[in-house]
Amino acid sequence: MMAIEYDSLEKIKELAKIDNILEEIVNLYEPKIKGEENNIKFLFCACISKNLPRDYRLHVIIASQSSGGKSNLVNTVLEPFKEDVLDFTEYTSAFLNRSMSDMDGMIFKMEQMEKTNDKKQVSLASMKFLLSEGKLRIGLVDKNEKGQNTPKTLEVNGIPVFISTSTNYNIDPETLNRTFLMQVDESEEQTKRIIDHVLGKYSSINYGSKWENNLQKLYEISQTYKEVSKQFKGIYIPFADKIRELIPSVNLTMRRDLPKILNLTCVIAFLNFAKRKKIPFDGGQYFYDKLQAHKMSSYYLIADPEDFKQALQIGGETIQQTLNKINSSSMDVYKTFMKLFNKNPLGGITVSDIANETQKSQNRTGELLKQLFDMGYLTRIKEGREYRYFPTEKKFENIQVDDIVFTEEELAVWLKSQGLSNSE
Repeated sequence: MMAIEYDSLEKIKELAKIDNILEEIVNLYEPKIKGEENNIKFLFCACISKNLPRDYRLHVIIASQSSGGKSNLVNTVLEPFKEDVLDFTEYTSAFLNRSMSDMDGMIFKMEQMEKTNDKKQVSLASMKFLLSEGKLRIGLVDKNEKGQNTPKTLEVNGIPVFISTSTNYNIDPETLNRTFLMQVDESEEQTKRIIDHVLGKYSSINYGSKWENNLQKLYEISQTYKEVSKQFKGIYIPFADKIRELIPSVNLTMRRDLPKILNLTCVIAFLNFAKRKKIPFDGGQYFYDKLQAHKMSSYYLIADPEDFKQALQIGGETIQQTLNKINSSSMDVYKTFMKLFNKNPLGGITVSDIANETQKSQNRTGELLKQLFDMGYLTRIKEGREYRYFPTEKKFENIQVDDIVFTEEELAVWLKSQGLSNSE
């Protein structure tokens, strides 16, 4: 493993002085993005995860209506990482199969997911195997240099971070199992913030200069984390037993969702590496720690309960959407639906009833109710040309943000159980 050079140590030292790295990240993006604080933090975590061991990679789909600002959010957050971004507006399975590349350390960004399967659901198609297994191996018959048909094996390795957007809320379950489901802020308050931002852009001569300076800082931060990531063999959560009682277990998809939530916790621990306990894996090279350079080549990084709490706070809405496989707009419509249904439990609720109550368009309301129906939260019967919807027994799940107490004594017991020393 290569040693971290002296100039990199200086950059790490500056990074370690930042009290709250994710708040600093939001402040640096502020000239280009107004609001969306948690979404910025979440996407930045996903980008940073690209250089960590494969188990910690985060993938995100932002599903929101057109003109909501999805592309601006994604494109802006990705700017400091552009050297490692594979940027596509579309790709075919044949292209992916024949790329013959190593995608570890890369961000596979798709501008907008439109491709659907036979159920008209947005789907990752063959990409889902790469995100799960880190390998896509295809056997085919191809012509050789003599024009003869010969068997050939194509292989793509590595797990890229996958980030995309979509206006289609009908996303297939296997895709949702591999990604976090995010939504941009569609509130009136956020629209006002964006309007003020756009007006400021057109009325300020020096509008771009602050962003250029901040972008350089973001790039340096991303490169520093990329360098530091080489020093970590793994990130561990010693207080895992204390998380168990917070995790809902009714829904089978929690088997897939829990690792994603814990991966977010690990990435946040990595962002806070200078403040977290590190257990030496072996000796050999220099590593920066607590304003000192220590001669050690790699570490186990130990997450703190604060990292899990921060993961739930940052990813609160996104995690809830991911657990329930629907977006926040649908959840809001469900609240309105239940309010109306409780007043009229026998007749059912129509699209028109919800649209009149929420002032949303018929088409938009229909999309949201259909998502609730497709995911099993509503049932319906057809009456003439319209549907009447009724609630099912299925309810929304969430993970509560609770303080977890994990003492030094408990950590010592855990370290001993793992055959590790408590000294750094």
